[in-house]
Amino acid sequence: AQNVAHVSGKHSHAQEQFNVDLVNDGDDETAPTRVYFIGKLLWAKGFDRMLELESFYRQCTGSYFKIDVYGSGPEEKEIRRAFHGRKKKVRRKVKSNVDSSMMSNNSIGESSSSSASNATQTGVELSESSEDLSDVSELDEMAASSILSASGRQKLQKLQAQLTQSVKSSAELFELDLPKSRYEWRRNPIPATFPGRVDHATLTEQYSVFVNPSVSEVLCTTTAEALAMGKFVIVPVHPSNMFFMKFPNCLAYRNKLEFAANLRWAMTHPPEPLTPELAYELTWEASTDRFIETARITEEEARNRARVGKSKLDERIAWFHNEMGKGKKGDALRKVLGAGPISDQVRYEMMKRGELDDDDDQSYDVDGKFDDSSWRSVAYSLLSGASTPLV
Repeated sequence: AQNVAHVSGKHSHAQEQFNVDLVNDGDDETAPTRVYFIGKLLWAKGFDRMLELESFYRQCTGSYFKIDVYGSGPEEKEIRRAFHGRKKKVRRKVKSNVDSSMMSNNSIGESSSSSASNATQTGVELSESSEDLSDVSELDEMAASSILSASGRQKLQKLQAQLTQSVKSSAELFELDLPKSRYEWRRNPIPATFPGRVDHATLTEQYSVFVNPSVSEVLCTTTAEALAMGKFVIVPVHPSNMFFMKFPNCLAYRNKLEFAANLRWAMTHPPEPLTPELAYELTWEASTDRFIETARITEEEARNRARVGKSKLDERIAWFHNEMGKGKKGDALRKVLGAGPISDQVRYEMMKRGELDDDDDQSYDVDGKFDDSSWRSVAYSLLSGASTPLV
């Protein structure tokens, strides 16, 4: 509650500054971009909210705020077009396809012309044939008429098929580019760039404001990294962002007006330096302490678990996890499970202590400890139903 009150106080101060000088500062078109976002380019990361915030900021100040969007993702093309708008609704296909289609159309056109002339000639022949048959009997005249009509219909159907193919080939020259979102219909493009994927650690001095409107995170890593680098972070008031509220450079907003006020404040003021206490909150040691604190159980819960036999099961699981992570087998297991370059933890520790050289291929396994464990038979019985390992 104190953190929220502290943030609310900052909101009020930012809104006062925002109302005093709404347009004069921070809208220079030649000024470098100081606002950025980094993350996976998905709509789920809050890009629809960011577009709405851009529109509201333009209503207040007369212009969009410039932003550099770093990252990549399967919806990158759609998000780019949502920021920049769309210029063409119909696109011509690749030139090779156009040339082949044009050649096809020319040949079809020629065949259509010849078919049309043939159809005209056929019509003349039909009329002449009809005049020649005027003297036959009524029954013979009906039979001849039906034969000629069938022949004419066959040629007309062939001509219709050729014309349909010609129209279809012409339509294939173009591709209808349908919009993926309503934001693509904007007339005024947003000044946003998409430089691609980068290491967040390289964006140190160029930017001072990190905007992250996402509410789909559990605890956003990029927000923590931006705070650790001493930048302003502008995030919505949301349970996933409550951890960041204690930091003075975290400007949280509850509505669009507060966002615009916070952004104006961040663009006209330098970030506050992190205190040693707050800097420690962003270390792995502090996160491990928070994890242990969360996983702790009370004495009463421990007695209840022991009463129903869960404590013994916990001990066996802990032992099994610990033993499987030891030695060469632990490194191999981490590789199989996808740990990648950090799989060889045991080898790294032994090399750091000088117990193993880079070119030393000797075994650094600790199978002896595993075999001498008092829970050895229990582990094998749980995994394979046998009291001893199969050899």
